[in-house]
Amino acid sequence: MTHIAPKTAPVETEALTLMLGDRVLLDRAFLQVERGEVVAVTGGAGSGKTALLGTLAGCRPAGVDAAGNLRVDGSRLLIAQGGRLAPRRPLALQVAEVVGHHLGLDLRGALRRMADGLDRMGVPPAARRFDLPPEQLPESLRWACLFAMAVAVGPAVLLADAPGAGLDPTVRLRLLHRLADWARADGVALLLAGRPEEGVAGPADRVLSLRRGRLLPPEPPRTAPAAPLEPPGTARLHARGVGIAYPLAPGPKGEARALTVLHGIDLDLRTGETLALLGETGSAKATLARALLCLPPPTAGMVAWMGRDLVAAAAPPPPGENDPDPGGLRRARRDLQPLFPDPAASFDPAMTVGAQFALALESLRPDIAPDRRDRHIDAALEEAGQRPETALRWPASLTPAEAAHAGLARALLPEPRVLIADEPAGSLSADEREGFLDRLMAVRDRRRLSLILATERYGEGLRDAHRGIVMLAGRVVESADADTLRSAPLHPYSRAMLAAANGERPALEGEAPSAFGQPGGCPLRRRCPLAREFCAQAVPPLEEVAPGHHVACHYWDTP
Repeated sequence: MTHIAPKTAPVETEALTLMLGDRVLLDRAFLQVERGEVVAVTGGAGSGKTALLGTLAGCRPAGVDAAGNLRVDGSRLLIAQGGRLAPRRPLALQVAEVVGHHLGLDLRGALRRMADGLDRMGVPPAARRFDLPPEQLPESLRWACLFAMAVAVGPAVLLADAPGAGLDPTVRLRLLHRLADWARADGVALLLAGRPEEGVAGPADRVLSLRRGRLLPPEPPRTAPAAPLEPPGTARLHARGVGIAYPLAPGPKGEARALTVLHGIDLDLRTGETLALLGETGSAKATLARALLCLPPPTAGMVAWMGRDLVAAAAPPPPGENDPDPGGLRRARRDLQPLFPDPAASFDPAMTVGAQFALALESLRPDIAPDRRDRHIDAALEEAGQRPETALRWPASLTPAEAAHAGLARALLPEPRVLIADEPAGSLSADEREGFLDRLMAVRDRRRLSLILATERYGEGLRDAHRGIVMLAGRVVESADADTLRSAPLHPYSRAMLAAANGERPALEGEAPSAFGQPGGCPLRRRCPLAREFCAQAVPPLEEVAPGHHVACHYWDTP
């Protein structure tokens, strides 16, 4: 590989081609990143993003051959995929190694530069624990430390592969925007690579998409339903005051203690309606979805389907009761079917897909004769986008996308009326997730199903929904029709999620507290730009601020 003559841009390639065996990862790419410019390269898993960044960093992955021209001027630094730090070595020693190696500083000087970098990342002094190993740091703080180390080194070119992957959207976008601000201010060429759903395009000045080996402009995402939504019918599923509390060990004086993770949720779902449950990690949206299915039953409140109290039906039968389903819970399970966040893990690895489907039919649809079950299974698989031969396969042989579609087919087997989906496409790439959700919505429309979709992806969850509920720390903080939540949410948390979905900088600082350390008063007050002293004194009630629009914030109307 030859090197071209130096030019102004610190990163420049001409007809760069990367090959893995006979597979083309990158085909004659022309790429230029100027000083102070932030460029994002997006692409699915295996598209070649990691190979591109490794080649630019001078550490091309094993087995990858390169042709064409490239030039990288000045010092370069690569943040590898996953943010690799030694998990058990104190952070101070790793800072001394990385920063000291690049700048020739002792431990004290390296930590001083690191502290400046943490200032740029918005990490307060109270949260800095250089004596701890990374495995004892929260994931968001670990990523902030990685970015701060890069800032401390101050390279001419910074390459970041899937930076902040796994973080909640609002936290990830806040860190990425701070990193981009530093790059622009210090004249660093910053190249971010990640999947489209990882938000790397948000702070970028330019975005390129790596598809089929070519660097191309990104395809615009779909932001509206594929077809007009039909108005929903009558409410059939009702939840009133639903709460869940888990018992804890007795206190110092032997007093009973419990951890409440769901606080008195009211909810109605109408025939043919799609309701999005929105919230980041710890919001308890998945807990609410499972409570509606009585998996497990809520510890407080009531869930009713078609007038039947499911919480009472889930209670153990009294002694001497011979009816195996006295409360009609089995019938309700036929009508209310779940979609799980990890479909592959929800299958029994010791049985074929078809054998598990047959057991589900035997339990939930005993009215279907055994000789008709295979035909019923084939029809469900085809409706979910899978070939009938999938029934003969073992779960371990399914790709994540195939497992998700097979999970949809299993949910359709008993001919349900409601699907309750908890991040059903969370393990899929952007293209796979788009295809799965389109299939799910087509099934919903064809069968006139009601759908509850729990997801942390704000825009995606509201795209095909009639209504949305935004949850925070086990409470509803805003509920409204989907159009309102997409365009003009009122709660600061909803606004932050919308900003993250649009790639903008969320107006929240700090980290979400754990369930064991929730602050008194409003659960958002330590991060909220609208917080006042009164926010610490009372949990804001959920109030109707417009017809059908409810908000739980003391100062939602404050500029």
